[in-house]
Amino acid sequence: MPVDTASDSKDVAQGQMFNHSDGDIAAAYADALDGENAYTAAEEKRLRWKLDLRLVPILWLNITLAAMDKVTTSTAALYGMRDATGLTGNRYSWVGSAFYFGYLVSSLPGGYALQRLPIAKTMSGVQFIWGIVLISTGFSKNFQTLIALRIILGALEAPILPGNFLILGMWYPRREQPIRTGLMYTGLSVCFTGPIGYAIGFISGPDEWRYFFWITGAMTCVWAIIMGIFTPDNPVKAKFITERQKAITIDRIRADQTGVESKVFKKEQMIEAFMDPKTWLIFLFNIWVSIPNGGLTNFAPLIINGLGYTPQRSTLLTMPTGIIQTLSSYICNGGVFLCAKYISKHQLRGTWVIFGLIVGMISAVFLYTLPLDHLNGRLAALYMSYFYLGPYIVGLGMSTANTA
Repeated sequence: MPVDTASDSKDVAQGQMFNHSDGDIAAAYADALDGENAYTAAEEKRLRWKLDLRLVPILWLNITLAAMDKVTTSTAALYGMRDATGLTGNRYSWVGSAFYFGYLVSSLPGGYALQRLPIAKTMSGVQFIWGIVLISTGFSKNFQTLIALRIILGALEAPILPGNFLILGMWYPRREQPIRTGLMYTGLSVCFTGPIGYAIGFISGPDEWRYFFWITGAMTCVWAIIMGIFTPDNPVKAKFITERQKAITIDRIRADQTGVESKVFKKEQMIEAFMDPKTWLIFLFNIWVSIPNGGLTNFAPLIINGLGYTPQRSTLLTMPTGIIQTLSSYICNGGVFLCAKYISKHQLRGTWVIFGLIVGMISAVFLYTLPLDHLNGRLAALYMSYFYLGPYIVGLGMSTANTA
């Protein structure tokens, strides 16, 4: 029978199923834990581990594959893509930028789609389509085709990051989000691009670069199917936790006043967001910090190749950049998490952002000023320039941290 009120707490305590109908079902779940049905700290800990084992790997792969697919052109460029498609002059730069044009245009429509449609299914769908786009990129023969496909790829990837944060927000309270943001957002896409790029070097022929798109595109399509099967759209619809655990999950985030999921577009909330100075400050921060992101990710393999290394070795030497990105993510997000835990009134997000940016900026100065023959020093400076990722990730979480 449908359960629409808090009087059904006994059903939740006994693990019986809610029939999900109209009304505030999430509130009914959370209210069902009042009184004698209150949960213990041990129950909460077990649930948290259960959520982490299911959701964090999914969120990590969403971001990791998106990062891998975004920079496929940088590895393909090492193996002849520029000559095969006529990327003379600054055309390669435009191919790298085209992705972000599509991403920018699709950001608002993508966010609207996530609100109106089932989140996990929407993300799975766009992932599968962009996998097809990547495979198609492997058949490109000219600059115009590459530009068009890169714009489409950027448009399709736009919902993934906000979708991940929406999933994170509906399953975890704010105090637990920074550390999980750091876990899901790493630089470990190099664990895929490095070995795949190295293996492609053993393929003979002028079209070896095409295999990189075909392989990564196929990987994305497979993952899209897996993600769609194993990711619930919200806690109420989850099948991997019990009814009582659903109630605990919802109660844990109720204190943040964020709710579980809403399909209703509220004009007043949009106006409030546009009128809030914090919205524009976070927007400008993300724009500025994305400038080195776009430059480094598109040109790092070519920079290393320009230091005198072969294409194969260049792909392997790019891998430490991901290690630095991951360390940066763990240090900055871990710092925010520890501050939230031990200095609850001062999470110091801005302090960790400034720290990470200073490290990246000093490294970039060394990369620019070191003599050309100091290869090891310049390579180390290039690696440390990737420390910007930690501040970027902390900055992404600022919007949810400052919004109820």
